[in-house]
Amino acid sequence: MNLLTSLKYSPPANAPYSIDSMKCYVCAGACTKDVMFARYTYWKCSNCFTSQVLPQPDSESLETYYNLYHLSEGAGGVYDEVEDRMKADFPTKVKMAITYTKTKNPRLLDVGCGKGFFVKAALDSNIQAEGIDLSNSGIEYAVKTLRVPATSGRIQDHKMKGWKEAFDVVTLWATIEHLPDPLSVIHAIHGCLKPGGILLCDTGLGHIVWEKFLPGHNQWYDAPQHLFVFSENGLVRLLEQGGFSIIHSDTNFERSVMRRWVRWLRHFLLCFVGWAFLGPLLGKRGLHNMRQDAKWPLGRLMSIVAQKKTVTTKS
Repeated sequence: MNLLTSLKYSPPANAPYSIDSMKCYVCAGACTKDVMFARYTYWKCSNCFTSQVLPQPDSESLETYYNLYHLSEGAGGVYDEVEDRMKADFPTKVKMAITYTKTKNPRLLDVGCGKGFFVKAALDSNIQAEGIDLSNSGIEYAVKTLRVPATSGRIQDHKMKGWKEAFDVVTLWATIEHLPDPLSVIHAIHGCLKPGGILLCDTGLGHIVWEKFLPGHNQWYDAPQHLFVFSENGLVRLLEQGGFSIIHSDTNFERSVMRRWVRWLRHFLLCFVGWAFLGPLLGKRGLHNMRQDAKWPLGRLMSIVAQKKTVTTKS
């Protein structure tokens, strides 16, 4: 089954933006049309520079999509394409969790855990880890094959699960861009963290200055997987709205210094080549049309470490 089949357009329930006026989810700023991908349109905020799919697919279609997403390619899924690359990053990410929590035996929740590979990597490093994901097929693999603790569903629906202020660290790896209503998830994560707890989050970075010269768009514009392509400004604002303060932000995250510089150089050179050679050849209109149709295999990762704010009461 093709994952794009039968996805319907409709705004999420109680969405805090207006489809009619195309207001930004993050800051309510005015949006203009940015990138077309398949049947989807990304609109970019003129204030915080976050791009977002409007209107969004309906919730039932997204749930169907993600139940298929973690299946093998032969069964109609797509997760095999990214699984190995993600697992290669996990030792670095486990180290981040240990470093920033500064707790001897931290308890960790991986939101959007997929098949549970990061949960397994954390458990192997003596972290008390468990996961949650919307995908029933992903959770079935985590529990039955990897034998790690994992729950199917939305974190917003598990407030009574004994998770209130239960975790030292919550991870949100390559997940926030998939969420129709990410602020509700950030609020739920806030409630699950102990006072001073840490949120580790990464996502594809949008609004890179020299990408405006690129005759096309980067790999993060990949609806219906990615409903948001956050700028650094937009993601920081969203986390602050959810009750977090930013400890560290990295707009070119990689697991090694060498890979970091290779990614940066490749990104810059492709943008420069597009501007220097294709620009004069295609002209302004041609570049505009190509931007809608061409997707380049590039894109930087943004990683943010945030801490749950301590709420003080006046005596």
